[in-house]
Amino acid sequence: MFNLEHSIADWRRQMLAAGIKTPVPLEELESHLREEIERQMKTGLNPQDAFTSAVQKLGPAHTVQNEFMKVDKIHSALKRRLTEIGLTLVTILLPLLFGGIVLIRASFIDMTAAEELSSLTALGAFSLLAWSGRLGHRFLPVIQNRRIRDGILLVPLMLWWVVFFRLILPHHDFTMGEFLVAFTWAFFTPTGACIGLIWGMETAVRKKVALADS
Repeated sequence: MFNLEHSIADWRRQMLAAGIKTPVPLEELESHLREEIERQMKTGLNPQDAFTSAVQKLGPAHTVQNEFMKVDKIHSALKRRLTEIGLTLVTILLPLLFGGIVLIRASFIDMTAAEELSSLTALGAFSLLAWSGRLGHRFLPVIQNRRIRDGILLVPLMLWWVVFFRLILPHHDFTMGEFLVAFTWAFFTPTGACIGLIWGMETAVRKKVALADS
């Protein structure tokens, strides 16, 4: 005797075997399947025929998986594009913004020309390091797991910030000009290097995946 719930459970196993990830995509698919079954039954079909018709409408497992893969690729490409735009804006606008603050405030805090030049140089190094990492992706390791590769870089950066702000700064009596110089070199330069390496390693992974798919 036909059992609708058992049939849906078998259908779920087929979707899993086809490689559809859980829980979100599979739950969405099952929701669509049940809605279609209910709609078919309202037209007068029995549960078995309604189930068969609904499954045929959704398509076989490999076809569904291919459609999900296409959607995932589109979403990944859009996310990657937005990330690159964001990083580009950060590496351009942040140095310009902070550099403008340095130039405007220099006369108010008795900042020497050497201190002013040093701070601006650090900001330039921030952008240079960020873009060097992005353009030098060919020389960077390919680490597929994003959490691992981000952790390798972000953890040391955050530890350095803690050391600088909690251990180094409190033990030095900086003038405001000296503080800005120390801050721009200690904060922006390693941050630029970290952004560049993360950006470059992300690009290296993407290039390898694209090469494997071609």
